[in-house]
Amino acid sequence: MSKLRKLVDISLALYYQSHLRKDQWKDAHQLKEIQFKKLKAIVKHAYDYVPYYHRLFSAAKIGPEQIRNFEDMRKIPTVSKQNIQKNFPDMVARGVDVSRLAFGVTSGSTGIPLKVLRDHPFNRGVSSVFNYILLECGVKPGDNFVTVWGRGSESIKWGKKYVRLWGNVSETVVPLFPPAKLVSILRLIKPDVLNTFPSVLCTLADYDASGIYPRIVFTQGEVVTQHCRGIVQKMSGMELFETYGSVEFGNLAFECKEHCGLHMITTSALIEFVDATGEHVSSGERGEIVVTGFFNHVMPLIRYRIGDLGILTDEKCACGRSWPLIKRIQGRINDYLVLPSGRKISYLYLQRIIFHKIFRENVFAISQYQIIQEQKDRVILKLVKGREFNPEMLEQIRKSLEKEFDKLGEKLEVDTQVVDEIPMERTGKRRILISKIAQ
Repeated sequence: MSKLRKLVDISLALYYQSHLRKDQWKDAHQLKEIQFKKLKAIVKHAYDYVPYYHRLFSAAKIGPEQIRNFEDMRKIPTVSKQNIQKNFPDMVARGVDVSRLAFGVTSGSTGIPLKVLRDHPFNRGVSSVFNYILLECGVKPGDNFVTVWGRGSESIKWGKKYVRLWGNVSETVVPLFPPAKLVSILRLIKPDVLNTFPSVLCTLADYDASGIYPRIVFTQGEVVTQHCRGIVQKMSGMELFETYGSVEFGNLAFECKEHCGLHMITTSALIEFVDATGEHVSSGERGEIVVTGFFNHVMPLIRYRIGDLGILTDEKCACGRSWPLIKRIQGRINDYLVLPSGRKISYLYLQRIIFHKIFRENVFAISQYQIIQEQKDRVILKLVKGREFNPEMLEQIRKSLEKEFDKLGEKLEVDTQVVDEIPMERTGKRRILISKIAQ
């Protein structure tokens, strides 16, 4: 990329970032007007230039001119990852030279990895949102900002900073090396701000992290469990901010200093919460998350089923920002146990039992855990020892979980296993629950 292009990209990113900082204080009506204008534009673009969407809209007997309000968006069918994989060539806008485009690949945590094409305007928009979030949460331009991301290897020689710019914030990207090596590298860099997965924070807590004192920690890619928050709270001086986003859209929501929920950035995407019938859920109810992004014109995603579940809320944040709130992200759609009766429960139900009844007083007892279900009447709970692990906990956990299942009127056998490591996905994520029954 030429120096001129870099300068233009940074200038435009800063321009959009300044708009975000102004937009967050506008009233809800003004934000909806801005959002709907962008929504109409991306829908028209997709209809006019993307073969797949032209066919989809035509089959549903709807055109861009018939989208007169947010409710009309429900007339457009949702799109799944399977739809995109099956129709990939037709998902790209006509006249676009695919060979000149960058792309991202999703982790495949739903079992379906996905390639997403993107261009400079998309990257610029995503970087603007990311930089805006950083500054709103207290990151300063001169901070040593470090992201731990993807899988590393002992064979990789890391000897200098790999830096990329997000507006006026520079980021050092460090591969996810084995924990001992990662600790030594972070001690060398001395980050002021750390951006990583929640499971990485839990793992680092088992090592001597002296000399690593980030002021701020951002998490992404995984749900922040109570276990993780407990660990961070006991690691002095750190403030944790949860963010929500994806490869397909970049950052979609973030937690501010009030920690009341996650603010949805409505001028970069439309986020809907729907039930099994496709109807919008009410405040306080869990719904499947459906996203329409405004940045990507080479491969737009309209009403895309991202594969996550979350709870919308009408509550207002004490910070005064007008961005609406997500009460919490509840994980992937397949992060549910299927009970013998056929009922489904979230892994959060089990996590609450494990954390509150077993590890609340000693968050360093385990560093990682994972629940695996291969049959309806049996689950395996895999645990990686923490620095203060007590073997007697295994039987306590087993009895507590089986007792909770009995209260639900279900009979499940719980098998606890101590393992050396929980396998990670390509990007470095670790899934908390794998239910082969749900899949």
